[in-house]
Amino acid sequence: MTIAEQFVTSTDGTKIYAEFAGDRSKPAIVFVHGLAGSVLAWDSQFCDLELLRDFHLVRYDLRGHGRSDKPFSEKAYESIKFAEDFKAVCKAFGVEKPFFAGWSLGGCVVVDIIAAFGPTSLSGVLYVGGGVLSLTKYHPPCATPFIGSLIPLVNSTDADDVSRAAELFVDSCTAPGKLLPYPQRLQWLGAFVSQPRTARCLSITRVQPYEIWEQQARKLPVLIVQGTADQHCMYENMIRFTKEVYEEVEVRMLEGVGHSPAAESPMETNRYIHEWTNKIAARQA
Repeated sequence: MTIAEQFVTSTDGTKIYAEFAGDRSKPAIVFVHGLAGSVLAWDSQFCDLELLRDFHLVRYDLRGHGRSDKPFSEKAYESIKFAEDFKAVCKAFGVEKPFFAGWSLGGCVVVDIIAAFGPTSLSGVLYVGGGVLSLTKYHPPCATPFIGSLIPLVNSTDADDVSRAAELFVDSCTAPGKLLPYPQRLQWLGAFVSQPRTARCLSITRVQPYEIWEQQARKLPVLIVQGTADQHCMYENMIRFTKEVYEEVEVRMLEGVGHSPAAESPMETNRYIHEWTNKIAARQA
C-alpha cells in the first residue's frame, strides 16, 4: 500500500508534514505521535493490511517536530495553533469528523481540538500508550517520578546532555530491558536530537484550555490501549481521570508492554484499534 505525503500549510503559515494511506472512502483515523517523535512512531499501523483495508489512515508531525516547521516563539505553541494544524491536515486530505489516536503527548491535542472546534469535530478518541490528557492539569499527577527526574535533562541547555537525554528518553519508551530494534531506535533517537530544545520546551510547557474540554468532551467514546510496564505514565491515575472526563471508556491492558504499545505490541494494538473503531463507526453510521 502506497503512503502519500504532503506538506500542509496551517493558518499561521507553519508547514505541517503529513501522510495518508488506506481507503479514503472509509472512516478516518488521525494518528499523532508523542514528545520528540515523528510520524514514524506509527509505522506498524501504516503497514497493517486490515487497518489499511478498512480505514483512511492519516498521520502528521506536530509543529516543532519531525519534518514540520519548528518555530521558536511562545505564541506559535498556543493551543489554537495545534487545533488549526489538525484542521488543516484534515481539510487537505478530505477528512471530516475523524477518530483521533494519540500516543503520549499526542493525546493532549484532543484538548486543543475540542476547545477550538467542539466535540462534534471528532468521532472518538484513542489513547494509545500513556496518553497525556491535558498538559495543564492532568500531566503532573500522571507522570512517573522517573519521567519527572528526566525532564530537566531533556530540557538542558548543555549540548553535551542532548545525546544522553535522547537515549534515556527513547529507551524508557519501552518496557524495562526491552529496547527497540536498533534501526527503529536510531530513528527515534534521530527525531529527538533533531528537535531544537526551544521547540521541545514550548511543546510541553504550553497552556491548554482544559476546562472547555472537560465540559464538552463527556459524550465522546474513548479507547485506552495501555501497557502495564509504562515507565513514563502512572496509568492507574490516567485511566481514573479519563473516566472522570469521559462517559464511555474502554480499556485494553497489555501485560509487560511499556509506554509504546503501537511499537512494542503492534499486532494486539492494531487488533484493538480495528475492533473498537469499527464498532463505534458502525454505531454512528
